[in-house]
Amino acid sequence: FVLGFSTIIVMLFVLIISYISYIEFVDLQIITSNSLISDKAVTVIFKDDNTPDIKKLLSSYPDITVLAKLFYNPEIQVWGLCSNYNLDNKINKLIKGSFFRKNEFFKNDLKAVVGKNVLNSNSCFEDEEGKRFFEFINNNYEVIGYIHSDISNMLDNTAFVNLDSFDVKFNRLIIDGLSKQCIDTAIKSIQNDYNVNIVKEDNSNFIQRYLFNDTDKQILNTLIIIFIIVLILLLSVFTLYYYNEEIKVMRILGISFKRILFDLFKNIIALMIVNTTFLITIYSIAYYSFLKNIHLSFNIFPSILLFISILVFIGLAIYLFMLLSNKSFYKNGVK
Repeated sequence: FVLGFSTIIVMLFVLIISYISYIEFVDLQIITSNSLISDKAVTVIFKDDNTPDIKKLLSSYPDITVLAKLFYNPEIQVWGLCSNYNLDNKINKLIKGSFFRKNEFFKNDLKAVVGKNVLNSNSCFEDEEGKRFFEFINNNYEVIGYIHSDISNMLDNTAFVNLDSFDVKFNRLIIDGLSKQCIDTAIKSIQNDYNVNIVKEDNSNFIQRYLFNDTDKQILNTLIIIFIIVLILLLSVFTLYYYNEEIKVMRILGISFKRILFDLFKNIIALMIVNTTFLITIYSIAYYSFLKNIHLSFNIFPSILLFISILVFIGLAIYLFMLLSNKSFYKNGVK
């Protein structure tokens, strides 16, 4: 029983952790392949000279980021950025040093975050105090961080500077944000006030199809849920099959319903604790050995959730089994 039970637990644990890690890895690949721009982003092309002021635009709409491509060639691409929110943890994992913070714009500061190749190129220099600067269009931007990724080299030739350092209006902006709702709100207002064309990133130039798309994700989610349900059902049936005779004997001996349930549950909890401890130990070793190097999270919460879910499901299965089989026994426990 112990071997069979543990095997199913290992299969469940590996399935869930692998799925979460894979989704996280794909998300990181997508975002590094698209200059940290999410698939929710929308490109706004202004058809005439009537364009919004960046500061006014950001002050009107919370939780959005405005980006503009400032320069591009095969050796380097430069993006201007202003944001009303701070980067999430996924992107922060790729940054050595710091990234732009929402309260650091419109203060006449010149700051940059650059890729590895840009940092080591002639575009960057070091002053007498050891500070690094990125030279771009006759301005020297202090390098506050650099992009470091072991999973993709797509950002090695990329630099980000604060967009508010340019006293010009842009006829092409990318609106990104924390949620699709806040992006849609800003876009609708821009459409009402300006003559624009709208291009959604996820169906135009966004590099995603070769990695993953929403349909793929839905199919994978459905398959994973089905596999998890099947494995938990299999675990419950296996447990009931093993304890079936034991339950009958205890009922014949007149042991109370609650006592039987408590004794069985105690055994299962002990087995779950041993298995979960073992699996988390192995996972911790694997994480700090190589998973951490590709910027994946340490997903301990799913392990705890799995532990609780299995206990609840098996507990309910045993309870229902005993409840339904109660009619097969006389009051003294004899059939």
